[in-house]
Parts: sequence; C-alpha cells; structure tokens
Amino acid sequence: MDVGASVIMQSDSECAEDTLPSMFWGLDPVHTVFAKLYIKDVLELKKSRPIPGVFFYKTHPITKVDILGTIVQKREREKFFNFGVDDGTGVISCLWWKKQRAMENVKLASSSFGLNLLEQLKRINQLEQSSSQLELGDIVQVRGWLRDFRDQREVNSTSISKVVDPLFAAQISRMLELPYLYRNFYDKPFEMQKDSPEQNAFSQQGVQTLSLQRKIKQFLNQNGVKNFYQRELEAIDSLACIAQQDRDCPSTACVSKQIHEVFEDAVCALQEEGVIFQKVAGPSELYLVTDEEKELHSVTLGIIRDDSTRPKYVDKGCPFLHIMSCVRHSYSAGVSEATVQRVLDRLECNSEIVSTMDRHYTAS
Repeated sequence: MDVGASVIMQSDSECAEDTLPSMFWGLDPVHTVFAKLYIKDVLELKKSRPIPGVFFYKTHPITKVDILGTIVQKREREKFFNFGVDDGTGVISCLWWKKQRAMENVKLASSSFGLNLLEQLKRINQLEQSSSQLELGDIVQVRGWLRDFRDQREVNSTSISKVVDPLFAAQISRMLELPYLYRNFYDKPFEMQKDSPEQNAFSQQGVQTLSLQRKIKQFLNQNGVKNFYQRELEAIDSLACIAQQDRDCPSTACVSKQIHEVFEDAVCALQEEGVIFQKVAGPSELYLVTDEEKELHSVTLGIIRDDSTRPKYVDKGCPFLHIMSCVRHSYSAGVSEATVQRVLDRLECNSEIVSTMDRHYTAS
C-alpha cells in the first residue's frame, strides 16, 4: 500500500455523529426514548453509516420514534399492514406485523401470575382485529423502531393505537408539546458533564480517538485502500498529528507511545464498527477494509443465494445468525458480527439481496 504520498482531504460537512463518540451515545437521554418528532424531521434524519438502525437529529442519536398523525394510506400484505401516516409536515410508512403483538402478549400472559390465559388471548385477538380495522382518516399514535428499506424511511411499529378525539385534545397537546421538546432537548447539543480531571482526560481521549477514527475512514475511502498494517498509518503525518495528545511533551518516546495508543483505540473502534477486520487475528497482523474485500462479499452473497432456496428459509429468507455462522465457516472464523452486517448492508444497497424481515435476507 502506497500510503506515504497520500493526503487526507477535510470534509466540507461533518457527520452529525462525529460530535460524540459512539461509546457515549447511551448517555444522551434522547437515545433511550421514543423521540417525539415531526414526520418531516424523521424523514430527514441522517443515517449512521457504521451502526445500522441509528439515525441522527443534529447531534442526538435516535433509534425509535413516537408520532401522531392521520392515516392517509393503507395496504394489506400477507404478514403485515402498511399504514401511511401524515402529521401535516410529511407522510411516513408504518409497518404493523399481524402476529407481532400476539406473540409478545402471549409471553407476557404466560409469565404473569393470577391472570386468566384464555382471557388474555381473547384480548390479543381483539387487539389484532382493531389494528386491521384502522381506516383512512383515523388519527393514530404510532411507536416503533426506525429503519431504511430500499432507500425509504419507515417505522417498524411496536404499537399503533387509534385516537378517539372529537375535541382534538391529543393533537393540540402534541402541537404544544413538540416546540417545547425541540427547544429544550432536540435543538440543544448533548454535553457530557466534566466534573473531574479524570473525566476531562477521558472525554478528551474519546474525542481525539473519534477524530482519528473519522480521518482514517476518510483516508481508506479516498485512497481505495484494501489492506494495511497499523504501523503504516502511524507513519502518515496528517494522521499522527491528530493522535498526538500532549504536544508539549519533551520526550520523543513519550510522544510515540501516545500516538500508538490512540491509533490502537481508533483501529479497535473501526473494528467494532465493522469498517475493518482481521482475517487472521493478531496484534501486528494485516487489517482488511470490509468495503474493499470482494472475496468476503462474494462468499456472503453465495451463501444467501444457495440457502434462501432451502425449504426452511424460502419464506422468510436466511436469518442473520445463520449467515454469520456460514461466513465464519467458509471464509474466516474471525469475522465479527459488525463486519457481516456491513457486508449485508452493502449487498442490499447494490440490490443484490433483500432484507425481508427482522434481519432475514434473501437473494434478489
């Protein structure tokens, strides 16, 4: 790899998630709740490239939403209903799996003492019937997980409830609540508290690692790098200067140690994202770039094409865990879950495979 003459170009627009390392996302309270957003903003959320299913409103990582709107479209499929919900700012598709609620509530009833199971099953059937009876013009509150399917943003619903509201109290309440939430939470960047020198140092190290991590990704992408050793990256001045924590340190050995440690953290983080991986594990072994490793893509696609025709997978497609197990057996035992997921996302983006439901995949 000719890395000595390569230069990293500064991106004109920084990704939203770059402002906070992924290890700190769980500290942001917006990340853990069903975020109440305008549908227009839900449709415009930036997608996190390294971690599927995570989206960003400004600096806030979001995985699930709570929306209130009117059903303007309804389509029924064999296994689910697809409702188009409009809140006046936009329309988004909301999926409701027909058997989803029944299975979850059966588990709940089975684990609850003192409840009549038959009564619970009757209530579940009523719930399913009420969900299928939602019609155009009904006002509904939808909660669910966000996902992109074939470049279309949609909500994989965990609950859809009809709002009987002749006085529009729920809509007025939502209209008053949303500006407050935007003003006091969503539009404000999340800031970590820095109460001690140890926390300050840890935060600084995390931000530095994130910055280097982002620059390495830019470098690998811009130069079409297929593989590299960590020591090769450490020799690039434009990367090494980012990793140098204490610029006033008089000791060359101290500076070299700092640079090496930050590079280790950044490379480890890239492995956790699935951006890079090691076919043969080891501290000084070769790192492969997932997006450029064509053999891995070919093996994964071959597994899905062959196995999705088997009777047990022909309806739903191959489950993710099955694909990962086969990839580890056929290609390398060291391939991580994140790496396999990144390959699947790339194959789906290229329309070579289709995700059918909850991490099941079939050849297109």
